[in-house]
Amino acid sequence: MNNNNRNIIARDTALKSVSPPINLAPATVSFSTYGHLLITGSEDMIRLAAEKLPSLPSVTLLVTDSIQNMDEDHLEKALAAAQDKTIYQATIKSVKGFLGQFQVTIEQNGETGEFSKIAQNRPFFDLILNLGSDDLFQTELAPAGYFHVDPNSPELANVLEELPDYIGEFEKPRYFQINNDICAHSNRGLTGCTRCLDVCPADAISSDNIEVSINPHMCHGAGGCATACPTGAISYALPQPMRLHEYLQRTLEEYRTQNGSNPVVLFHDKEQPVPQDLPGHIIPVQLEEVAAAGQETWLTCFASGASQVILFTENHLPESISVLLNKEIKLTQQILSGLALRSSSLQRVNAEQLTAIADEAEPLVTQPMATVNSSNKREVLFKAIDHLAANSEQQHPNYLALPAGSPFGQVTLSQNDCTLCMSCVAVCPTQALTDGGEKPALNFLEQNCVQCGLCESACPEKVISYTPRLLLTEQRSVSVEIHSEAPFECISCGKPFAPRSTVEKMIEKLSGHRLFEGPAINRLKMCEDCRVQDIYTDLTAHPEKQLEL
Repeated sequence: MNNNNRNIIARDTALKSVSPPINLAPATVSFSTYGHLLITGSEDMIRLAAEKLPSLPSVTLLVTDSIQNMDEDHLEKALAAAQDKTIYQATIKSVKGFLGQFQVTIEQNGETGEFSKIAQNRPFFDLILNLGSDDLFQTELAPAGYFHVDPNSPELANVLEELPDYIGEFEKPRYFQINNDICAHSNRGLTGCTRCLDVCPADAISSDNIEVSINPHMCHGAGGCATACPTGAISYALPQPMRLHEYLQRTLEEYRTQNGSNPVVLFHDKEQPVPQDLPGHIIPVQLEEVAAAGQETWLTCFASGASQVILFTENHLPESISVLLNKEIKLTQQILSGLALRSSSLQRVNAEQLTAIADEAEPLVTQPMATVNSSNKREVLFKAIDHLAANSEQQHPNYLALPAGSPFGQVTLSQNDCTLCMSCVAVCPTQALTDGGEKPALNFLEQNCVQCGLCESACPEKVISYTPRLLLTEQRSVSVEIHSEAPFECISCGKPFAPRSTVEKMIEKLSGHRLFEGPAINRLKMCEDCRVQDIYTDLTAHPEKQLEL
């Protein structure tokens, strides 16, 4: 039996033996639509389109473009169509919403209004067919229920045939889970990480400067937000990451048990089926979306014995998702290269390149790592990295320098100017920065740091900076003291109550304030108890000062 046949048997046995992580009852999102349609575009084209939709409850026509075809016969036919419809002409100011809840704001005669209320006395349109030149949604993926079609395209006939079917109750999966407790986007009015906002192709993610929210009705499940999120605050739910990782590790283990060699994990989505005659060493894994599996998943495959990880994509991906994948692949390749491992083990390929995947590449580790039973994205990621580092046969440095914007790194500060005010600790979303408890000190846990920028923004002295890197020693998972100083002792009772530099800064800032003139300045040098006692003693001796309170 040749090597390829042996690998085919091993692969097929593994895929049959290990059940894929299918959600039997996934959470869903519901849409209600009654079929009230808005058609926009040139008058001739919207009239002709409306004529072919007699079964819809209502069709509203809004002229937004000039006449498309000046042919006399065409115009005569268009003017004879949809005679029972009122033709509106206005400027569209904004469009938002989704299937069953489209809100269209127009400007007409210098006044703005909600068009559905003007035309139908209804709060929303259910569907929008846009035959105009300008897209009403400036997103890569438009919401469900919105169709932007060239009126001269053959696709229009298909859309017109499908539109009457968009009446009733519809459901789609809720693709994501979000945990704002570990989100690094914002805190106390400051903005930090914006990775999910930057990558969403459907504009389904928004921020109100308090927390990130995802509109499940707008979400297409492209998966980029989960891959981009450095903390795991957003995770893909189809399937849950921990179940996916368990499936991958068990499948690779079964493949080895069946004497398969040099396994290649090939990720693809349902819109990109793989060829039936794949070489035996290539194990196809279908995802809801290729971008839903990110760096921690790829590295888990390598640490579990995969020789290569391949992302099988063509040109159907939104541009923002494509850019994200290329960026994450490049960063992961840098990590592999820094560990003296083959960076080419991770690739993104098209159909033509797929046939050229070699089977002679050895796995990156000789001993696969133990099963990872964790839903914590960072924990899974670092377990895989540490296993790869420990199994690398060549010497590698203590840390890898990474490009700016990487979600790994060190926080550094100018100790001479830091007052240990703990503003950075107050905003840190991952507890990478913590205080010293009773001791005036600032501690840093590098493994938790995602380089979000919140601590830098919060620092009143502007003494914090970042060094993007991946630390490969045990120090990464140990909290280390990066700054400390002697406490200031109360001049009344001797109790240590604040960092010395903080008290000195307060004295400098408030020395000219009328409430701290003369001996009152000494209250800044007292602990909270002695300060209150001194104030009341002074008020008792000088009752007239109560009028100043």
